[in-house]
Amino acid sequence: MPQEIELAAPCGVYCGPCPYYRAATDRALAEKLASQRGLEPEAIVCLGCRAERGVLRWQAGVCQSYDCCINQKGLQFCYQCPDFPCLKLAPCVHRAGEIPHNMKVYNLVLIQRIGLENWLKEAGDIWARYFRGKIVRGGSDVEM
Repeated sequence: MPQEIELAAPCGVYCGPCPYYRAATDRALAEKLASQRGLEPEAIVCLGCRAERGVLRWQAGVCQSYDCCINQKGLQFCYQCPDFPCLKLAPCVHRAGEIPHNMKVYNLVLIQRIGLENWLKEAGDIWARYFRGKIVRGGSDVEM
């Protein structure tokens, strides 16, 4: 598997800016996140969905999207599935402003359309615009 795919989860989440991913190289961040969850800093670090085989150390079990896509269907991305999109990719309501899961289908369609390499070049900027309220919704010129 090419190295660049490591930061692209099968569900379309981009791991690069994730604080748990960044905690692998930022001890202060790891300590802060660990204290918020009552864990040791080593237990909070995530190397990315693919490297962790869909297991988040601070939660029980394998991610359902990862398990379905990689383990059950042998695909690299959910968009490759004939059932795409499915309910495993449904947006999150709780903490939508903090977690990138509402971007999954959007990202998967972009990966399908422009290719992984081109998407990875844009993924950080897309993520930043989402969390800074600057992704334009519905093609209108009104920023969120």
